[in-house]
Amino acid sequence: MQNVQIAMDFPGFAQEFLRRNPVYRKEYREVMTGKRTVHRDEQEEMARRWGLSFPVFA
Repeated sequence: MQNVQIAMDFPGFAQEFLRRNPVYRKEYREVMTGKRTVHRDEQEEMARRWGLSFPVFA
């Protein structure tokens, strides 16, 4: 098997880590796809818990 290296910046690495994390994926599905009643505050809390931040555009 060939060893392939992919150059990745920190945000790209973090995104890939979360994408592969089963706990994050389960929580994301529950919060974002409506499998449970969710308020915006709960979505924001999930984002903070996982260290996510989003730029604010005016």
